[in-house]
Amino acid sequence: MLGACERAGVDLIEKDLFSAGKRKILRIFIDKDGGVDVENCAKVSRCLSEELDKEENLDIIEGAYTVEVSSPGLDRPLKTKRDFERNLGKKLRVQCDGKAIKGILKSVGDTSITLDTATCIQMSEILTAKVQL
Repeated sequence: MLGACERAGVDLIEKDLFSAGKRKILRIFIDKDGGVDVENCAKVSRCLSEELDKEENLDIIEGAYTVEVSSPGLDRPLKTKRDFERNLGKKLRVQCDGKAIKGILKSVGDTSITLDTATCIQMSEILTAKVQL
């Protein structure tokens, strides 16, 4: 899956394989700087189908399956350093130890983020962080 995303020039955010009746659904969420469009989703779907159809990968998903490729949405929580980097310059709402901090994301380090409110927050202290619309 990672290879398909790399070939399409996007980041793999999340993957999920689950059953819906007799059919299996492989759901992939992707993102990239500037956001994802329909063509990005289609390209990942094509690349992923090519990978899964290779002889050595036929046993990854047994039986019939459907592939769904989508953007994770604007209101999803930011989890990784890359998530924060993609949202530099955007207004965030960060929940830490029972208090909410709002501000423009100014920088992202290996272990912390800095908002325009001169607040430096350790990533390990962040309960949730979302982009404010």
